[in-house]
Amino acid sequence: MTSQRYMRLQALLPLIVHGGTPRSVLVIGLGTGITAGATLPYPGLEHRVVAELLPPVLRAVPQFQGNYGVAGDKRVDIRLRDGRRELLQSDQHYDLVTLEPPPPSAAGVVNLYSTDFYRLAAARLQPGGLVAQWLPLPTQNDEDTRSLVRSFLDVFPHATLWTTELHEMMLVGSLSPITLDAQRIRERFAAPEVSAALRAVGVASPAALLATWVTDREGLERYAGDAPAVTDDHPRIEYAGWVRRSEFPQVLQRLLTLQTEPPLIGADAALISDIGLERETLHTFYTAGLDAYYGDRDAWALHMQKAMRTDPDNPYYAWFGGGRRAPAPVPSRNAP
Repeated sequence: MTSQRYMRLQALLPLIVHGGTPRSVLVIGLGTGITAGATLPYPGLEHRVVAELLPPVLRAVPQFQGNYGVAGDKRVDIRLRDGRRELLQSDQHYDLVTLEPPPPSAAGVVNLYSTDFYRLAAARLQPGGLVAQWLPLPTQNDEDTRSLVRSFLDVFPHATLWTTELHEMMLVGSLSPITLDAQRIRERFAAPEVSAALRAVGVASPAALLATWVTDREGLERYAGDAPAVTDDHPRIEYAGWVRRSEFPQVLQRLLTLQTEPPLIGADAALISDIGLERETLHTFYTAGLDAYYGDRDAWALHMQKAMRTDPDNPYYAWFGGGRRAPAPVPSRNAP
């Protein structure tokens, strides 16, 4: 459930908020096929290209659920080559380039997180095109996450941050202003296959989708501060001591403090109210997740109960709660 949620959002969210009419998408990293597969329910796409380095990954894709059979779908052009080399050797342009490479802590992946890579990706965008970068949090420490964000900001003058799952976020950037048109987002979400794909992972409405907004460039600038960028000639994250088990809660909390209202165009009062309610429930759920990391079972139960009572049919919350019902209260340790 967690993988299907953030991987589907990695493709569908930027397609839905795109300011134009997206016709082409490049997915760098096939992996389980869920992100690439999520492009299939989206109507109007004429070119779906996937760059995957390893043939065994392609062979393994049919073993995973939730990818819409992407490995055998003739609407998808799967190219067995390095994603960066695909951008270098082809002059094909895209409305969306979305990435789900291995996390930055993995050896040999730094060339998909550097300013040099982002400049190359930006050069392959159609006017108004978007680049969506996966930002995994459990493998990150704060100072190097700030460097990753700085690398993105140094290329894309228009940058936004979205939370796609408790453990994952996504940077969406463009060379052009990113406009969130409420009516266009509603219409795209309403496409039957799109709404079904998102409802299955707990995103049941346009308001729930927009509740995953975190901040714009201003907030990201505050977070990145004076952190040095990751570049090809200074691949600092390649040698970082990344995985620090105690840092995930702090990184998540710090990023969530950047929260602002999404800059919607044409939103009515009902949509704005619904976004606020969805965001409150989502953040209550995230608080429960942090309670679990801190080992506070009582607080976890209280926050999970609140989230699941507010949204009892949400399959994402229910997956964490162990079923469809809210978890029972945990007896106090001080009880006799």
